[in-house]
Amino acid sequence: MKGSVKISVWQLCCLLLLSRLLTTLTFSPVGAEKIPTADYLPAVFAAAGLMLFGFLPVILQRKYFPGMDMPDVAYTLSHALSKCCTVSYTLVFFFLTLVSVARLELFVGSVVFPNNDSAFFVLLFAVAAVYAAGLGLEALGRAGTVCLVLFLGAFFCIVLAMTDKIEIANLSPMLAKGVSPVWTAGLDAATRTVEPALAAVLLPRVSGKPGKALAAGCLCFICFTEGILFYVFAGLGDFALAQMFPVHAVAVLAEFSVFQRFDVLLTGVWILTAFVKVSLLLYLQSELLKKSFSEKPGRLYILLAAAAVLVIQLGFAGKVTDYYFTLGLFWRTLLYAVFVVLIPLVFLLTAIVKKRRRENAQLR
Repeated sequence: MKGSVKISVWQLCCLLLLSRLLTTLTFSPVGAEKIPTADYLPAVFAAAGLMLFGFLPVILQRKYFPGMDMPDVAYTLSHALSKCCTVSYTLVFFFLTLVSVARLELFVGSVVFPNNDSAFFVLLFAVAAVYAAGLGLEALGRAGTVCLVLFLGAFFCIVLAMTDKIEIANLSPMLAKGVSPVWTAGLDAATRTVEPALAAVLLPRVSGKPGKALAAGCLCFICFTEGILFYVFAGLGDFALAQMFPVHAVAVLAEFSVFQRFDVLLTGVWILTAFVKVSLLLYLQSELLKKSFSEKPGRLYILLAAAAVLVIQLGFAGKVTDYYFTLGLFWRTLLYAVFVVLIPLVFLLTAIVKKRRRENAQLR
């Protein structure tokens, strides 16, 4: 993905953080491993540690192959391997697009328009995302920065409005069942973090050193997730575990002075955040396919990816949602370890060894 269009490391951080916070926002205990509510709080730190390990390939990529994305690194080993890498990342991003749209439709269909068909909303959402993806990375970088500010501002309002409803007694005793539930919840959160894959493809179009920005993004993730989970479980107690979207349930309860219906504010933020994430995923799929195959279709790749998502989501919506919620932690961990960590790490280590051998041969 080499090109003259670049975004700053802080815009990259905003896009990655926004993508990950959307996963936190759509947190649902339904289908997840059942653990005591208070154990979710230390689990955030376990998740952050595992997430940093997931960024190890990205750090090595930036250090040894600056200006290259992962398919470029694979190309130093083999042309065919580069194409396989491109196809793998494209399929991963397509699956993430499908999951994002599926969860958004589930939320809209069960909360916003419970008595109406949400298909038309999904269609409008897809059209808008296709248009935004066609505007390019610079526009998405600016949109991500603005959206993140709105996202954090909205949750500050909700947290402020929920303060008087917090009851520490609602939290279960922490570590009552040992550290196993903490590691389970931490692993569950980490395996939903696919942002290292996004970074591996976006790095060549980032100006500056990403180290400080990624560290700041990780700290922001910890603070936000700790805060929102504390308010969810201290506000709702075990009742939160029975909610499809407990964060939305907290927003429904929130009110401050004459201000009510903070759930409407949350709904707007949710849709906007999902819009930026889906647009970015469509853009990345298009850029990967143009680079490794043919540039002639151009933005048609974006349209084709969005059309495929619509066909699958509208035609098999129930099966997609059921699959996502019933996918066990073991299989999700396996997919995450293989596609986000292991394959990039193997490519990078092999390319580093080959690069050093070539350099040593030139010095002789």
